[in-house]
Amino acid sequence: MKKTAVHYQGIIKPEEDNPLAVMVFSEQDFSKRIVVGEVYKATYFAVLIITKGSMIVKHNLREFWVKENSLFFIMPSTVYEFSDISQDFKVQGCVFSIDYLSQTGVVLSTPSVVEVMTGAYQPYYAINVEETKLLLNLYEVLKKALAEEQAVAFIGELKKYSFLSLFYHSASIYARYNVSYKVKLNRREELTIGFLRLLSKHYKEERSVQFYADQLFVTPKHLTQMLKEGTGRTTGSFIDRAVIVGAKLLLKDRSLNIAQVAQELNFTDQFTFAKYFKKHTGITPSQFRADH
Repeated sequence: MKKTAVHYQGIIKPEEDNPLAVMVFSEQDFSKRIVVGEVYKATYFAVLIITKGSMIVKHNLREFWVKENSLFFIMPSTVYEFSDISQDFKVQGCVFSIDYLSQTGVVLSTPSVVEVMTGAYQPYYAINVEETKLLLNLYEVLKKALAEEQAVAFIGELKKYSFLSLFYHSASIYARYNVSYKVKLNRREELTIGFLRLLSKHYKEERSVQFYADQLFVTPKHLTQMLKEGTGRTTGSFIDRAVIVGAKLLLKDRSLNIAQVAQELNFTDQFTFAKYFKKHTGITPSQFRADH
């Protein structure tokens, strides 16, 4: 697969001046906004329906090969890296905020909805052709509703219920596929998922393997062994990867100086941080910032 090379400022999102908005997008919008190899932190929810081609994407450090006839969920406050996108890649989807969900009356306290919206298990699901067709039909209905003039009778209701239909059908697929996914989890998989959840929450302040092992009630050696068997990577490599991804995101924020980035990541000083960053990337934080 050949990598694309386009400029992008952030994950696809509704209009800046309308946080309650919902919007639809296609591969043209996607390709304009995604740079292969860049790291992004989502601020909105999105549902992606992949209809052709494939992409390789890391979600909280776990890598997924997303292929034709599949569903992919983007979750707020989650880190993504798109490492490969095929030239024939085609995708349709919608993006929305937590405020929009609340406005439509989705009950976020419902356990099943919370599970879907927090990405409790995995974000990627291979679906069958019939499910793909259904979701695409619902996407088209929503797209048409969003394009209607405000003067159309019941336009608010048309937009709302078109969105909810696509949302709940996607959530239903998520829940149904996760029934079997939960049952299949073995101890190694449980430890891996538990570790990655902890890492996404604590990587800024904790870089010790001992900390994560203690939280999971296992020894550091056992945790590393389980991760190595399941992913081919060590606990330390996951931790380093999370810190570097977080560092790159913070370095892109020009309101923070490098000393503040180091402090945010719990380094003793910016020199220690710079040494760590260069060890794992080959360049200094200043060089990274200058290039981005």
